[in-house]
Amino acid sequence: MTSLTAPSAPEAKSVAVHWGGEPAVETFGPLAALISHIPSFDRRPFGVNPRLDMIVRLPGTAGQLPVPTGVVSKRYVLVQHHEVLDAVGAALSEAGIPPLELPGRLTLNESGARMALRIELPGRFSFEPPDRHPMALTFECFNSVDRTVPLFAVLGWFRFVCANGLVVGTAQARIRQQHRPSLDIGDLEPLLTHGLADAERDRDALAGLMKRRVTAEAVRRWVDGPVAKAWGPTAAARVSAIALQGVDGQPGQPSRSVPPHARTILRPIRVPGAPAPCDNAYALAQALSWVASRRRNVGEQMVWRSRIPELVGQV
Repeated sequence: MTSLTAPSAPEAKSVAVHWGGEPAVETFGPLAALISHIPSFDRRPFGVNPRLDMIVRLPGTAGQLPVPTGVVSKRYVLVQHHEVLDAVGAALSEAGIPPLELPGRLTLNESGARMALRIELPGRFSFEPPDRHPMALTFECFNSVDRTVPLFAVLGWFRFVCANGLVVGTAQARIRQQHRPSLDIGDLEPLLTHGLADAERDRDALAGLMKRRVTAEAVRRWVDGPVAKAWGPTAAARVSAIALQGVDGQPGQPSRSVPPHARTILRPIRVPGAPAPCDNAYALAQALSWVASRRRNVGEQMVWRSRIPELVGQV
């Protein structure tokens, strides 16, 4: 597999965030600009322990020292972050898509041991619904070198709404693998290859969600049932407010006698692009997406978003 390398160093923008309670950095820019931000790691014996290894972050510049980031078993499969990019780049190149030019977002925790990567695919894979808020087909993945998260990847749709960032639509293909001997980084390539080939079918599925009508009563039953069970009553109350009123905010104090759909929303704010009351399954997917994308923990965002197709199917 040919290594993905950038011929130059285009500009990228970085912002501070949090991931799992520790500082992290999000870097935005073309994939060519993100490559130089990705650290490399090595495994070394953990003292005289015959069953454990230590994972260390290798120096990025002269004069730096290796930094320990975790302890793993001898059976642990170390997947370098740049190996993930190489696999993705190979699949995109095979599909005739120049990977280095694609816009992306790279998130690394403080040690660099955990990585989240999002890459937006070209406009020919996009979908523009009647509400005029286009959706881009997007690849997103997690990886870690310290056992904290499995290798997780998903190909799905993101919705652009003015300056309010990204909201996930549906996820049509995904893989999740623990870092064990059976892990195969090569599985990332067919995920992208098959997902790109199925993009037309996926657009039809999104159009089908718009045609699936829902009533206000069905929405109330849904948020009080499947959504509350999956995400908890507070998130369910927010989904209800977005779907039925077009607003988001902090739900009032919970009460066993008050179901999620009936909770008062304090300091409500208008949600851009949210029709209210919504009358189709596509709008419900966007309400779920808004809530999922605003989880403060980067890892939780992806896990919650991956549940959206399943939840929409239960309306």
